[in-house]
Amino acid sequence: MLRALFLSITLTFAACCAAADEPPGTVTILEGEARIYRGAERLTVVEGLRLAAGDILETADSAFAQVEFSNRFVLQLGPRTQAMIQIARVRGRLERVVYVLAGWGKLSNSQTDLPEEAAFDIRTAHFEVPAAPGVFVFNSTIAEATIFAERGEIRLTERSARGGPVKVTLKNGQYYLRKAGVTGEVLKAAPKAFAERIPRHFRDSLPQRIDKFRGQEVKPKDAPPFVYADVEPWLKAEPAIRRQFVQRWRSKARESEFRSALIANLSSHPEWDPILFPEKYLPKDPPPPKSPPPAAAPGQSPQTPAR
Repeated sequence: MLRALFLSITLTFAACCAAADEPPGTVTILEGEARIYRGAERLTVVEGLRLAAGDILETADSAFAQVEFSNRFVLQLGPRTQAMIQIARVRGRLERVVYVLAGWGKLSNSQTDLPEEAAFDIRTAHFEVPAAPGVFVFNSTIAEATIFAERGEIRLTERSARGGPVKVTLKNGQYYLRKAGVTGEVLKAAPKAFAERIPRHFRDSLPQRIDKFRGQEVKPKDAPPFVYADVEPWLKAEPAIRRQFVQRWRSKARESEFRSALIANLSSHPEWDPILFPEKYLPKDPPPPKSPPPAAAPGQSPQTPAR
């Protein structure tokens, strides 16, 4: 029994190490322009680029990017889409999430035995979908979110719902719509307007190309430094997302224009206050010590305080 337990722990540790060593994903198809925010830098994406934990991938107008993961599921991003790769250990569990701030996405997963340590969930401000076999297309904005179950059954959880998380199941071919702050609704089919807006690349079955880039080290190209307006949506995102940028982009607060914009919008991201005004958080000087009462003269009793 002890041997079996030791073997189980060893295999779990090995799986975690392998998952940590492998790149979260690789950009295998790119049309148009895309950039990544890595640390405090902005870089231009090229095909074959390996993404790292914490990378923010941003596609331009009319652009398309296909990201393939080591566990053989594929995420496609449409035009004007912003997504971040998140890998963190939460309560002892390795959590892998692609957080989509805004835009179009299509996730394809054909595996039925996807290891938990290798799975990526899709999360937006409106919903979360755990990794599971199937294909679904989604669009998320500040105002609303939509999902179309192209193949398979999709089990999602509504986030920020009144009364706590709400579980929703989409059958094959069903469509989900949720306006911000209210419970979503499920329709039997996608409306014509939604079908017409789906990015054209999502309509085709594109080949997987990750094997072409295995063993290659592809480096991104330089891009102009980013300004406050470029990352404003991230700085004003939900607290769990935006707070991590305080340390990541701390050096940007030394740039006068970036600092001025942070101050002007401080109510939207108050966590920056200690960085912008550290003097407010310095330890306060202790109060001066109280002077002892004057000593009584020899042969004289101490003065009794007047009442």
